[in-house]
Amino acid sequence: MDLKKLQYFVAIVEEGQITRAAQRLHMAQPPLSLQLQALERELGIQLLARNRGKVEPTQAGWALYRRAQEILRSIDSMVNEVKELGAGVRGKLTVGTVMSCVSYLPDTMRKFQARYPQVTFELWEGDSYQVEEWLRTGVIELGITRLPVLSDVEIIHLHTEPLVAVHPPGWGAWHERRIGLSEFADKPLLILHSHGGRGIYEMFIEMCQAQGVHPNVICESPDVATLLTLTEAGIGVAIVPALAVRLRPEGALRYGVIEPTIETDTAVIWSKQRALTTAATHFQEMLVAHVTGS
Repeated sequence: MDLKKLQYFVAIVEEGQITRAAQRLHMAQPPLSLQLQALERELGIQLLARNRGKVEPTQAGWALYRRAQEILRSIDSMVNEVKELGAGVRGKLTVGTVMSCVSYLPDTMRKFQARYPQVTFELWEGDSYQVEEWLRTGVIELGITRLPVLSDVEIIHLHTEPLVAVHPPGWGAWHERRIGLSEFADKPLLILHSHGGRGIYEMFIEMCQAQGVHPNVICESPDVATLLTLTEAGIGVAIVPALAVRLRPEGALRYGVIEPTIETDTAVIWSKQRALTTAATHFQEMLVAHVTGS
């Protein structure tokens, strides 16, 4: 039994006449009558009682009509769902991000949700190495991370920012000024350190060595929020990207830009091996426009 036969049968029942049903279906009456006969032969039962040009469903006909309606509605719903998924207007979008880039998300997600309210999000947070691994294994579609990356991925650069030193309350007056590396010589330092590759920790240590400074690193962590919490508790000075300051309310943290300047880059990445869904493409475009102002 094909869908066309069901569509024809539903039209005949709803119109009450084969002639009107043929007009509704934009076809001639004889072929429609043949289709009805073929359906009854296929099922081996009479579906319609004929009386002076009018048709009335038998008990079996009414049962088929109700189920046919359900099937046709389900197919219409399926077609619409597939089209919406293809158009990126519904579904689930998986995004992985390093914690220090989380502040990119709220404005972009708010705008995206306003335009595509049927798309939901699944967010994964980790260090740069984990984001790349999730991308490689297909756990996420898009990654927001710090460069450099190790994997063979597509990259769009988002932003370049300096490293800053965030100090605990009462530890000085560094706020929004430049701080030489020599000022860290006697300070306990908490440094953002991801697994694998050359990241913020490596860049900071290399710069200290080049300047003849011996940093007192008492804690390394891939979680920038943890470092900020420890700093607020008076444990030490956090060395983090400037963007991380946005994880706390404006004005809550006292910090200064490290001199000589040590810069770190952020990017949105995705796998070269898998095409982005339309939803992921829309989100990536909105994210890039938001961060870069393009």
